[in-house]
Amino acid sequence: MTNKRKVIIGVSVLFFGLGVFFLTKKNKNGKSVLGGGTKYIDEGDVNLIPLFSASQKANVLYNAMNIYTGTDEQTMIEELTGVSQNQFGLISKAFGLRNYNRYLGYNTIGGTQLPLKTWLREELNDADYNLLRKKFPMYL
Repeated sequence: MTNKRKVIIGVSVLFFGLGVFFLTKKNKNGKSVLGGGTKYIDEGDVNLIPLFSASQKANVLYNAMNIYTGTDEQTMIEELTGVSQNQFGLISKAFGLRNYNRYLGYNTIGGTQLPLKTWLREELNDADYNLLRKKFPMYL
């Protein structure tokens, strides 16, 4: 083997080794020395894990069933997407009993205090309600 070829192989191995070293080396925050774009929970990135608020979701659902603007099924489904069975139970509890008039809908005078389960049954079409029943069988 010629000296030129040995130098080329040696330099190639050196660069390959340095590349592997820097790609796998982590700094004290757990990030790759070269960046890498990997995010960790302990970095303080508050947008990484959205906070769950059962009362906020209950209010969004309540407002999505407003008689004045009509039922916004899309918002209701989006709000319940990614919600676990236990979280839905918390949402249902936070919703509590709210005034519902079966003839006029929404928060009107002369209604009955009904739980979220009944509100959903009254406001959603059969297909959307059955979709939610499959996702949250313990509560619907």
